[in-house]
Amino acid sequence: MSKVGRRASQPGAAPPAMGYQPGLDGLRAISVIAVIFYHAGFGWMHGGFFGVEVFFVVSGYLITSLLIEERGRTGGVSLRQFWMRRIRRLFPALFTMLLVISTWTALFGSAEQTSQMRRDLPWSIFYVANWGQIVGDVPYFQAGDPPLLRHLWSLAVEEQWYLLWPLAFVLLARSGWKPLRIAKFLLGIVGVVMVIMWWAQRGAPAPIDGGLFDGADRVNFNYLSTITRAGGLLLGAAAAFVWRPWRSPNAHRAPSRPLDVTMGISLGLLICTFIAARLTEGYLYPWLLTVVSLLSLVAVLIVVHPAAVGSRLILSWNPLVEVGKRSYGLYLWHWPIFVIGGATDGSAGRFILASIVSIVGSEACYRYIETPVRRGGLSRWWRSQRQFPWVPVGGAAALGIGLVVFYVSVEPFDVAAGGGDAAFELAVPTTQPVLTQPVSDAPVTTTPTVTLPVLPRSLSIVGDSQAHSLAINLPSGIESTFSIEDGSLDGCSVYDSGRVLSSRQSFNNSFSICANWLDEWANAARGTQVALVVLGAWDVFDLEVAGVVYPFASAEFDQLFIANLSNGVDTMTATGAKVALLEIACMRPQEVDGAGVPALPERGDDVRVAHLNDLQRSVAGARPDVTFVEGPDEWCGDETIASDLGYRWDGVHVYKPGANLIYQTIAPALLAIPV
Repeated sequence: MSKVGRRASQPGAAPPAMGYQPGLDGLRAISVIAVIFYHAGFGWMHGGFFGVEVFFVVSGYLITSLLIEERGRTGGVSLRQFWMRRIRRLFPALFTMLLVISTWTALFGSAEQTSQMRRDLPWSIFYVANWGQIVGDVPYFQAGDPPLLRHLWSLAVEEQWYLLWPLAFVLLARSGWKPLRIAKFLLGIVGVVMVIMWWAQRGAPAPIDGGLFDGADRVNFNYLSTITRAGGLLLGAAAAFVWRPWRSPNAHRAPSRPLDVTMGISLGLLICTFIAARLTEGYLYPWLLTVVSLLSLVAVLIVVHPAAVGSRLILSWNPLVEVGKRSYGLYLWHWPIFVIGGATDGSAGRFILASIVSIVGSEACYRYIETPVRRGGLSRWWRSQRQFPWVPVGGAAALGIGLVVFYVSVEPFDVAAGGGDAAFELAVPTTQPVLTQPVSDAPVTTTPTVTLPVLPRSLSIVGDSQAHSLAINLPSGIESTFSIEDGSLDGCSVYDSGRVLSSRQSFNNSFSICANWLDEWANAARGTQVALVVLGAWDVFDLEVAGVVYPFASAEFDQLFIANLSNGVDTMTATGAKVALLEIACMRPQEVDGAGVPALPERGDDVRVAHLNDLQRSVAGARPDVTFVEGPDEWCGDETIASDLGYRWDGVHVYKPGANLIYQTIAPALLAIPV
């Protein structure tokens, strides 16, 4: 492609170039370390995800500076050469990682991992993983086993920037605007981005209503979308037009102390956000995210200033610089290795082991893949071949075709489905005696008549993931008694915001994905005769809502639970359905592969379970259209069954035999409800 842009109007010696800035690699190192600690699940690094924003600001500033210098040096910008440099820099490492991880998953991965890989791989190959997670309703912050390629959202944002920004840069360069005006224009766009973030967040926790992203989670959209995450990239780009201190012959004579003090403050505040911020909190968008972008920009502007001696010395420390040079590879490799090694739950031992493997793998990729390709090694090897290299090319093609065939054949996975066969048998007659009433005072003999419930009785099951397990693991033969609809919401109880607090501090579950639970309950109940509520998995914990902690079994907790559950019941009875509250089962949580959620101690506390059932009884006892249904005694009274993973695959969620035990126990009570 020919160069585009206008020629420099002033002939003569080119101004000094920015050159290599090792301090920027130092900033990258700090950022990737924060991200790695965050991904490791350490409770003291809740906000490490902000390291990605530092990357965005650095990229925006650095890439724009390089484009400005190329245009000043040659009079134009070679888009072809720009994109080829990005391809050589980014594609080899990404595709190597995708090849290795997808092959490992095909050979050794769980059914859930292979299903996730089938879903995520196409999005990742084309650098649109962030949009894949948004439109696919895959919350970045969800509980459960995380996808192996979840982290590629940020690389997708950057690659989309690399694709579009050079085109915008050329248009701005041709506009004839002064650099300061261009910078102001870009800052105006940053303001628009903030407005979009505010708009997307203002209706939280309800999903986005209407438009192209109708139904998308607002936090997910704000965190993952290229639109809302462009702010840091644009800030860096705007600064590149007006902050080029290396071009000033007197820049190195400026006092170092103010610059170094400012750098210390900005880095200190950044580290505070790395430690304290939480991804799902409303204050993040747009306010704190913008603050982090500005702090990152301050650090970038200072580290490239020739007079910032102390800052440049510290951030150019060789170990930091070497980590920064490898930050791309470390980011690529560490996440899938952490997931495979189970190092995402705050375990120090697993973290150390997974980190070693990540460092070795990324270093091998850096030395033998990234660096040689970036320096033209691949093209030189290709030109040196005297004949077509059938063996390596054919082998790579065969492997690629094999992976495609494998993943095309992978079926969608549901961790809740499974277990041995089970047959449903109704233990009592499905008849109800109805006595005829005498029409006079004359003595008559009343003869009982029998009415049969209309079968199958339509039953919708609402609640959390336990409800989902019960609704999909149907024993054979139950279809003649019940017609069952699944209206569950995984990870949700009767709250539309807040989070649970566990004594296992490395874990918490946010209810931000549950904003529309009342509507979902109503929709599930509409057109059915009985709505069965199945709760408990997320209700045995202390609760935090809007910064207020509700200790379990406190008066405030009980009042909130009863009020919210009653609201849910109201939405369903308004549709004409009768409501049944299933007794919460005593849980025996166990550590099992694929569980995602660890064995949380609160779930195994029978006293907490009993208290919740008392609250449910109080709701049912206060209204005639609600029935409290006793579940199987075995969950609390028979440890052999309660702890049998054939009944409940993780001690909490039922498989078919466990579901059959529940259905056979509660069927008479459900059929006795007048509809």
